[in-house]
Amino acid sequence: MRKFTEEKQISQFPFQGLEDNELSVFTCSTQSESKQQLNKLKASNRNFLKEIAVLKCENSRLETVIRDNVILRNSLDKLNLGRLQHGRIIQKIEKELAEQTSRTENFEIEIVRLKEENLNLTNTRYRLTMDLKNAEMQDCHFIKQLKDEI
Repeated sequence: MRKFTEEKQISQFPFQGLEDNELSVFTCSTQSESKQQLNKLKASNRNFLKEIAVLKCENSRLETVIRDNVILRNSLDKLNLGRLQHGRIIQKIEKELAEQTSRTENFEIEIVRLKEENLNLTNTRYRLTMDLKNAEMQDCHFIKQLKDEI
């Protein structure tokens, strides 16, 4: 206490007019309030540290989610690219199929025309064959008549 009193006399301490017992009561209450405040600050600090730990954990989870999201987005982009490529291949195949269908229709038309021509040729051959047989028969009759006349 003496040291405190000596310092009190050297400096212009605001509690200069207080008695020692009043000063000790004040300093004790200030010390207890300071301890309470210190304990509150320590508790608050612990709570902040816990909150920081929770936030770090959440940040870690968030980074994991972001990383997974990027991976999924890249996978989706690859799938979309593959889908576009498949779409182009399908369009190409559909175009080729349409061309082949057109060619097939042209071939079918040509086949029908050739069948008709073949039928016409068959009919003409049959008619000519019949005409030839008739001519041969007439020639045979004519030769027979000539032989009979001779």
